[in-house]
Amino acid sequence: MNTIKSIFLRLEAEEKIARLLDGLYSIPKFSQLLQKESYPSVDDVAKKLADKFSWTICPSENHAINIVGLSTQVPSKYVFVIDGPYRTYEYRGRQIIFKHTSNRFITEYSRNYSLLVQAIKAIGKEAIHEYNIIHLAKFSKHYVKEEIIQTGKKLPVWIQDVLKRIVIEMKAESNN
Repeated sequence: MNTIKSIFLRLEAEEKIARLLDGLYSIPKFSQLLQKESYPSVDDVAKKLADKFSWTICPSENHAINIVGLSTQVPSKYVFVIDGPYRTYEYRGRQIIFKHTSNRFITEYSRNYSLLVQAIKAIGKEAIHEYNIIHLAKFSKHYVKEEIIQTGKKLPVWIQDVLKRIVIEMKAESNN
């Protein structure tokens, strides 16, 4: 084990690899656009951690709202729901937070369907407005491949109601 650690330390000192987190390394890439080394995105690091621990993962909270396009604010805390334990990591000045959730919210769905559900949950039952429905319908039309209502049968009733409104909006938009 010490031999492997010493090899990684030597490669890091020679700048042939970059240590991202404990046990997670990357080959540095020079960005011509930025004129400096570029590093993997927070999403890419989170996906690699999920692969390492065999977790199912989906962006949640403000991160999900940002990805579906309902917010332009880039979060400083990247929250992911997983089917594993709660964990927090620090990566390049940003927090990556993994929160355990019920498998029914992520494992049975595609990434985009899970994103849709997480965005709805992040907005909240009382705060969802018609402009949210319109935007989520556009997102769903382009990115969600599943049958939206049928796929969400195991979700809480209030989320199912929002999904029905999204499908109605998608049909209305198709008729225009």
